[in-house]
Amino acid sequence: MSNDQPYLKRLEEQACELLLRSPRLSVSQVLELLDISDSEFRQMLKGNTEIATLIEQRKDGCLATTPVESKECPVCHDWFVPYASARYCSDACAQTAQLRTSPDAARRLRAKYRAHQTTKARAKSE
Repeated sequence: MSNDQPYLKRLEEQACELLLRSPRLSVSQVLELLDISDSEFRQMLKGNTEIATLIEQRKDGCLATTPVESKECPVCHDWFVPYASARYCSDACAQTAQLRTSPDAARRLRAKYRAHQTTKARAKSE
């Protein structure tokens, strides 16, 4: 376990750097997300110049913000803010698109629907 300590410390510092780059997160939110105490954070600031630079940029208000662009869902035509490279606004729209583009998926869905309807009709007749 002692061999993992430097690796875990560096990993925690990298995560802290990445989160501090976001102007949407406050420093306290970053510390809470990573479960870092104030004293641990002060130690990080002393040992990691990139984190110290990010904190200075935050103080000066110089952090670069990336504009959030809305995208239109090709299935339902609603506008949404994509996460990562999401093409659709929801899982339901992604499944609908898959059905539209994959004949096998549509065939399976129709067969499942027919089986359900047959079961309902049998239950009604009994």
